[in-house]
Amino acid sequence: MLGKEEAKEIRVNFWKGLKRYCAKHRIYRKWVLTGVKIKSVQLKFYADTRKALALFQIDHKNDLRRYEIYEIFLSYRKLITESCGVDLKWEEDYRGIEDCVVSAIYFELEGVNIYRQEDWEKIYAFFTQKMILLEEVYWEYRDLINERLKGKWTD
Repeated sequence: MLGKEEAKEIRVNFWKGLKRYCAKHRIYRKWVLTGVKIKSVQLKFYADTRKALALFQIDHKNDLRRYEIYEIFLSYRKLITESCGVDLKWEEDYRGIEDCVVSAIYFELEGVNIYRQEDWEKIYAFFTQKMILLEEVYWEYRDLINERLKGKWTD
């Protein structure tokens, strides 16, 4: 069992390692991540002791509004699946991230552990491959999604 400080140090080194991996593989990108211009939506990398995810996380504190955003994404599901492939998962109520309930559109890599350094290269390859696909979807549909949200609610 890792101590709190040791676990934190491993996580910090893991994320620094992603930067080194990108430089080594000439992946020169500034990831969109929290710069998503759709309210309550983030593009996110996530890793824990069982899995790694690259995802759209919809986390509005009001469940009804979260569902509205998710439904708009869902209306583009066929087109998004054509861009990303059939291994993209969709869950209106996803509990796989720190026990919070969010809506998620995600790729999942199972059987990896952020605290097992021998898994890091596999996770980094997964992150970079899948996040590029999600960012392309974001750029393609951002304005359409925002236009559909406009007028539904303002907060």
